[in-house]
Amino acid sequence: MIGSSKGLWVPKILQCSTLAALIQLILPLRVRAENRVNYRYEDYIEDNDRIRVRTHSVYVEQELNSKVAVKGNFIYDGISGATPNGGVPYTGSDQVPLQIISDIRRAGYIEAAIATGRFITRPQIAYSEESDYRSIGLSLSESIEFNKKNTLLTVGLARNSDKVTGYWLSNKSDWKNKDTLDVLVGLTQLLGPKTYLTVNLTLGMADGYLSDPYKGVYFRYDYPGDDINTDPSFPIPERRPEHRLKKVGYLGITHFVTALNGSIDANYRFHHDDWGTQAHTLTSTWNQKLGDRITVSPLFRYHRQSAADFYAPVFTGSNNSIDKNGVNIAQQADGSYLFDGDLGYPGTGTPFAVPAWPQYFSSDYRLSELETYTAGVAVRWDVTDQISLDLAYKRYAMFALDSISYRSSYPQAHVITVGMGFQW
Repeated sequence: MIGSSKGLWVPKILQCSTLAALIQLILPLRVRAENRVNYRYEDYIEDNDRIRVRTHSVYVEQELNSKVAVKGNFIYDGISGATPNGGVPYTGSDQVPLQIISDIRRAGYIEAAIATGRFITRPQIAYSEESDYRSIGLSLSESIEFNKKNTLLTVGLARNSDKVTGYWLSNKSDWKNKDTLDVLVGLTQLLGPKTYLTVNLTLGMADGYLSDPYKGVYFRYDYPGDDINTDPSFPIPERRPEHRLKKVGYLGITHFVTALNGSIDANYRFHHDDWGTQAHTLTSTWNQKLGDRITVSPLFRYHRQSAADFYAPVFTGSNNSIDKNGVNIAQQADGSYLFDGDLGYPGTGTPFAVPAWPQYFSSDYRLSELETYTAGVAVRWDVTDQISLDLAYKRYAMFALDSISYRSSYPQAHVITVGMGFQW
């Protein structure tokens, strides 16, 4: 998604994001359009009747002349179901509390590719709108071909201005601002008639309201009484930093194997940010031609990340340094407190040395130490030179890697995609 106050990590076949578009800019070596329109329907279905997202998208590409091409992608999707709210299971249960959500999203982008000599300029505008999230994005990239057009160097800039509201904010008219800026430098190099290499680096900055208004945190106080504990099923709003700096590196290779009449696309992505998260993502797709008109593409994706510095499934204000979940939240090894603020018991004025809440805190399972797997297969049938049909299935699964997070938070899902394309 270009953005969502629900903050769902839904694996999408079609993205609508200025940053995602910038990454794709370095792949083609020419200003070339296929004069086509594609329709896609995607159904993301989580196990146990949790979240379901139905997405309709239309992609259009048109060459206006030998130097100018335009493309656009338009998305309409609906989300419904239940998602973890950050609370903890009730005594005797292992199921985290869920919150019902439902919304409609309308999104899209329009982009032009303009060739002038060895230069290719690509401006783009993108938008996304839900009842609780609004986003508009602008991007501009400049590419230059050299080395007999075997090398393409690209620099790009993308800016998103978003507005967020939602469950924990006071009312639907209480909109918070979130702004992101991404800078990309990329290189595509032909290594031979059957192989090309892609390398890019991205620096991203985000400022403003970066919390998820649908995620909360459960605080436990062991002393002086249970009455100060927050409701396990109705936690308090999470609080993330209002600034984030991320660095992303990408390395990809595509190679055609003549003997097998197929090609492999493999890539590695590295992510690091100042929230303490470090992530590695590996993706591999094999595209196998069967005859002249059918292509079968099995795929596999693996993602692993470390936890954000301010993540914990439960926070405690107890003077005991370790709670029953093993989260060292009250006192560090050197005797200093992890929390900012008054060490007195919050709101009571008593002399007990109970730390106040930390400056930042989140129990969002997507910020934990985790891994995800995606495996599937796509089939494309070129019915004629002008008409194509697509069908794809993917299985998506997310798992905790620590010993403290609640396993019932992490989703598994089926992703089914069908589509049709027309070319002229």
